[in-house]
Amino acid sequence: MRLIAATLGFSALLLAGCGDDASGGGTSGSGGAAGSDGGPGGSGGAAGSSGGSAGAAGSGASGGTAGGGGAGGGAGGSGGSSNLTCMQELDQRGVGYTTTTAKGVVDAVKLTGPLNGVLIAKTNTDQVATDPMACNFVLHLWEMAEVLKAHGIHKIGTLGSYCYRCCCYWSEENFCRGPNDPEPDCSVAPWNGYSNHSWGRAVDIRYLYKDSGQVYDINNPAHWVEWATASQTCTQGLAAQTGISKELYTLACELSAKHVFGTILTPNYNSAHRNHWHADIGQNAEPTTWKVLSSEAHVDEGPGDE
Repeated sequence: MRLIAATLGFSALLLAGCGDDASGGGTSGSGGAAGSDGGPGGSGGAAGSSGGSAGAAGSGASGGTAGGGGAGGGAGGSGGSSNLTCMQELDQRGVGYTTTTAKGVVDAVKLTGPLNGVLIAKTNTDQVATDPMACNFVLHLWEMAEVLKAHGIHKIGTLGSYCYRCCCYWSEENFCRGPNDPEPDCSVAPWNGYSNHSWGRAVDIRYLYKDSGQVYDINNPAHWVEWATASQTCTQGLAAQTGISKELYTLACELSAKHVFGTILTPNYNSAHRNHWHADIGQNAEPTTWKVLSSEAHVDEGPGDE
């Protein structure tokens, strides 16, 4: 899931999409995030990355190996230099949310309205996406909203955030588990640990709504023109783009450069991400240190851990 943009002087963002979502899009299946090439499902949680403002990190989920993850959520954390807990940070920022519970998700919350002036919507509707998310991931989405607004974007349409399953793609066997389903065995091939969606620390983004009235669709090959070498997404790939595709490449690479997410996977990553970006903050975070836990953020550099 990692695309290295280091050659541009900023951390690489995995602009491909995590790959846990099978085909299709949407929140079909057993309630998980929908995937790239068209079916139900979604990929799992994400690990920590640097937040934007002070206190922009929060709780983390316990991780397993890279690309996978452990079976359980990790210890919670409180946010930034303000010494507030994550939910106190949400309250201070005026975020509309309710608390909830979801397997694997630490400090689970559901949004009830726009976040920092940007609506995080369910697919191509005006309904707020209500998947459970880890509180500290919401703080990263707050920072994402700052970047989106600077690009004249007031709403994004998502294919899902939460899906308790294995990495790295949805299937009929690797479906989104409910609380009464048996624990998946994510240690055996072809799986690669738990999906970051399992921890509520990832989101799949398909639509971006501009203040001008334009709607950008990642699945539209004219809006996101694929570049054959995923690891060049923010270098040669970006330089070769024009029009809407250049704007979308620029946005994804900026989110990486600002460490909003630890990983961004784009259609350049693999066919499972043709219809969306997968963005996550990894599988865990230090309770008092908000940073990208890997050496750098990534865009489109495998293997994916969605």
